[in-house]
Formats: sequence, C-alpha cells, structure tokens
Amino acid sequence: MKRKPNFFKKNERPDFHSMLLQQCELTSKSISLLLNYMADPDEDTADYIERCEKKADKVRRNLIDYVETSFITPYDRHDLFAVSRCIDDMTDKVKDLKDFLMFFHYTPFEKHVEMARCISSSIHAITAAVEKWNDSCDVFWENLVKAKKNENQVKRLYWEIIADLDQQELPLKEVIILREFSKDLNSLANKIGRAADSISDLKIKSIK
Repeated sequence: MKRKPNFFKKNERPDFHSMLLQQCELTSKSISLLLNYMADPDEDTADYIERCEKKADKVRRNLIDYVETSFITPYDRHDLFAVSRCIDDMTDKVKDLKDFLMFFHYTPFEKHVEMARCISSSIHAITAAVEKWNDSCDVFWENLVKAKKNENQVKRLYWEIIADLDQQELPLKEVIILREFSKDLNSLANKIGRAADSISDLKIKSIK
C-alpha cells in the first residue's frame, strides 16, 4: 500500500502538544468573537469566526497526518485523535451558533449571553490546561475542574430559560428559535465537558 506523503520537513515536524494547543487557541478566539458578535452582529466578526474555524480544520488535518505518518507516537493514536476531535467539535459548534444567529437574525436574551460567557470561560480554561501540560500539574487540573464546573452552570441557565418559556409573550416561531438557540448553547457546553474528560484521560495515561 502506498504510504501517505509526509508534509512536514524532518527538522520542522511539530509535536502533538503544540498542535492541540493551536486548536484550543483558535477555539478560544472563536468563542471570544462569538461573544462580540452576539453584542454587535458585525459581518467582519462573522468572517473572522469562519477563518478561525478553517484554520482549526487545517491544524487538525496536520495533526492527523503527523499521527498517521509517525512510526512512534508519544501516546496512543486513538487517544490523540479523540482529543483533537473533541476540540474540533467545540470550534465547529461555535461556528454553527454564529450561523444560527445570522440565518434567523436572532438577538440573544441576557441569559444566552450569560451562558456564552460561562462557555467562553470554560474554553479558555481548557486552553490554559493544555498550555500548562508540561509545566504545572496543579494548574492543569485546576483549569479542567473549572471547565467542568462551568458546564454545570450553563446547564442550570438552560433549565431556567426553558422553565421561563411560559412567561414569554412571544409568537410560537420565536419561542422555537429561542429554545433551539438555548439548546445549541447547552450542547456546546456538553462538548466542552467531553473535551475536558478526553484531555484528562490523556494526561492520566501520560503519567509514568
């Protein structure tokens, strides 16, 4: 079988950690941009979110190539793929939320903004954890715990929005849109929780 070409020069071949961190940093940038877009739906901000998502896809493709063409990897290939996929799922969901806002011309409620802020805090915490992978074990775990705690707060806000639906004097279509956007924000929080768990599992396996 023909071997897949290696796009990295021998002395330029990046390590898995730097690529996972790049993915996290682009996700952090995306969620910050989404918060800006929720406050001010500017076309340039929307385009910037699109570019971040495309850059993140490229980093993930490079990581996949790195893992597939390496004779030896620092950790199990399946685990590396799983972590990268979880981070990619977050980035994709941020873009989907932006697309939702654009398609329906939807103006988020204050609790939606609060959910998004919690989500942003969680994504930045995951990025901080990955950044400290080799430096400070305590900081690594503290940030993952923070990411998981915020997931629970987002879920609570989601329940509050659903509980308050009968008090909203809105047309049925707007109620459905509100509910779907709330559900999508909660879905992103769940993806963050899975990413935190996946990163945690990889870290535990790395401890000798």
